[in-house]
Amino acid sequence: MKRRLANFVGPGNVSDSPLDLEAYSYCATDSTLKPNLVVWPEDTEQIRRIMLFANQTHTPIIIRGSGTNSADATIAEKAIILSMERMKRIKRLDLNNKTTEVETGVRIDDLNEGLAEFKLHFPFTSFIPVKTIGGLVAQNRFSKESHRLGRVEEWIEEVEFVDGTGKHYNTKKIEGVVGKEGLTGVITKVKLKVTEKQSLSFDILTSSELLELLKQARLLKRDVEVYFLEFFDKIIAQELGFDNVYLLLVAYSTLRGKNKKVPEVKKILEKINSVYPALRSKGYYYVLDPFVSLEKAYDLIEWCEKNKVRLHGHIGLGLFYAYFLKEDKGLVNTFRSFVRRINGCFGKGFGYGSTNKSFIAPVKKKELIKFKDEYDYNNILNPGKFIDYR
Repeated sequence: MKRRLANFVGPGNVSDSPLDLEAYSYCATDSTLKPNLVVWPEDTEQIRRIMLFANQTHTPIIIRGSGTNSADATIAEKAIILSMERMKRIKRLDLNNKTTEVETGVRIDDLNEGLAEFKLHFPFTSFIPVKTIGGLVAQNRFSKESHRLGRVEEWIEEVEFVDGTGKHYNTKKIEGVVGKEGLTGVITKVKLKVTEKQSLSFDILTSSELLELLKQARLLKRDVEVYFLEFFDKIIAQELGFDNVYLLLVAYSTLRGKNKKVPEVKKILEKINSVYPALRSKGYYYVLDPFVSLEKAYDLIEWCEKNKVRLHGHIGLGLFYAYFLKEDKGLVNTFRSFVRRINGCFGKGFGYGSTNKSFIAPVKKKELIKFKDEYDYNNILNPGKFIDYR
């Protein structure tokens, strides 16, 4: 198998060395699933040939970007890991129409670094800085900016992908692959809208009374000038330099906020983006993405406070991030049951993968099966992830 794949991608782009197999048996969880091979394609034609080979041999393919997935979506035993890391070229920038064409191994921060030279920006901040465009598109991710800008799909004009049978598509009909977590195709290139970087101002709202803060969040959620709303529990608020109070950071797309000077805004954004790496460095190993209605946010926050679970998130969207220490693994399962009881779910932030697929609604499963029937009826791509198929 290795020799055949080397004919497609070159001997330096396929490996079965124990070191590589070990490295690609992990993602951002504590699960370990060792593949048979790792392949690093460099163009779409190579991926097409790999998919044809996989269909002939009935070999499962697991698509991987930067390996940051928190739902075991990018690891599997006895599979080929198709790593997109070497497809990271920015192919084209159209300044007149404000679009860019990029390969999906491009990291979001690297894309924005390149766009900054032209005073442009792809306006979605990934929860994890090394997240790739492919991961963002495959999951149709939320970010804090989704409060104003919607989901990633609204910023995609065209996709290129190779489906599970080896067919190649370059299309504006993105629904067959965007948000499907690799079930239907390997996304190789996307045409994205870009824009000037949004100037923001901020209000910093605090309260020792949770109900009062949630009342403010409910009113602000409907405010057309609000760009995003970020909630932080009391302990995180203290660690960010505030008092022992609940914290709501309100970003406006106008100069309405009290904090509007560039240094003030920059400092607040740095604080928001520092929470995840700071908590991970303190031993908070498990991060979950509960999604609940604003009416149930009180129950979620109260549960986390009672169980000493750190919590922050995009409260205007209903998407939060809950942090657990490694020794709290048993509490993680209790938390998942609790979120289900309050009609919440997991997967909106980090994807469904293997660990969150039980939260997918039956109607959504039927829709996914129809797409799978059309694009990957041999179930080669990401089998066992997102949904159980055949």
